[in-house]
Amino acid sequence: MNTKKIKELMDNAELTRHQIAQKVGVNHSVIYKIYDGSTKEIKISTAFKLADALGVDINEFREE
Repeated sequence: MNTKKIKELMDNAELTRHQIAQKVGVNHSVIYKIYDGSTKEIKISTAFKLADALGVDINEFREE
């Protein structure tokens, strides 16, 4: 997963990280760890929900 790209998408979202966590259905600490780069691996189910919450295709998260 390209956590740098995910961070960029979160920055561009009109949602707080806490709101994103609520939409994804995970504890806000999960979103903060993804955001700050301390988590490199994300469960695929969480990635799909995160993509939906951010309004992007899951392929946006792929490494280039």
